[in-house]
Amino acid sequence: MKHTIICLTLLAALLAARCTKEAHPTASENPGIAAMFSPGADAAPEVLRMFNEYGVWVRDTFTSIVELTNGYLEVDNVVRARGAQPLDPALKEEVIAYSADLLANVSSAFSRAFFPLEIVYVQSYGVNWWVYPLKRLGRSRLIISWPNTTAGTIPVTDPANHYYQDSVLTLGVWNLIGPAIAARFDEPLAEFVAAGKAYDNGKAYDQIYNAYQSDGDAEKYAAALDELTRDGGFLSGNGSRDFRSDFAEWIRLVATESHENIRARYLDNSPARAAKYDVLVRFARQYEWDIQAAGNAFRAGHEAYKASL
Repeated sequence: MKHTIICLTLLAALLAARCTKEAHPTASENPGIAAMFSPGADAAPEVLRMFNEYGVWVRDTFTSIVELTNGYLEVDNVVRARGAQPLDPALKEEVIAYSADLLANVSSAFSRAFFPLEIVYVQSYGVNWWVYPLKRLGRSRLIISWPNTTAGTIPVTDPANHYYQDSVLTLGVWNLIGPAIAARFDEPLAEFVAAGKAYDNGKAYDQIYNAYQSDGDAEKYAAALDELTRDGGFLSGNGSRDFRSDFAEWIRLVATESHENIRARYLDNSPARAAKYDVLVRFARQYEWDIQAAGNAFRAGHEAYKASL
């Protein structure tokens, strides 16, 4: 008991000593935090416009590889990067044009609430993925290699319309933005979840896939998968796992596809999917975003490009 009293007394003394360093702590007048996470006043006018309107910092430079990898943390160490090459300065106008079209397809209110805070363009980027498991922390950042080397991407010949021409790149970008949006929710969107069947962490889909791996019956697999997604209100088997997977897929679909095509493929044959679609559209409208108009615009622009070839 005597030992306990001594320890508590020492602790109280230490706390008192620390508190007397600054009797009345006050916030620093200019800690410089905002300057660290926003474009400088000398940034390109379009970069400043996008930041001020959408809350997204479009970046074409970085200071160190550590800056680009600080969003990833291994169990006990920072992930080692394979390296990043800075963007070719000659391509700066291309990435600004692409970003402007991407952001023009959302509303300011929605991007400020759900979009990544930074879009960083680099020539190349990689991480040693064999260090596992990973936890995503830190900045809300989307990194895009430019020119993109994903199979199927097309050369940039018309920067002002590349967002609509290069469907592989644009769908890939929305494949990353979708999960980022879904991750912003503290709780799943209740009305969206209620519109379909309950998520099961992929149990039903895994059973269907494992059966296919066992018997190789592609027709049986397709029929079972169609039943699962149609009745459950999912776009894919993976969407049946959890809200984030499902909602991310829906965001990408509606933001990049016409209502006509969505209705014909997904809605007319599934009341559950039709209900989820309505919830998503109404949700986006709360942030002044007509997400279906964005999808119509992308599909029309891409079809016009294909027709011109």
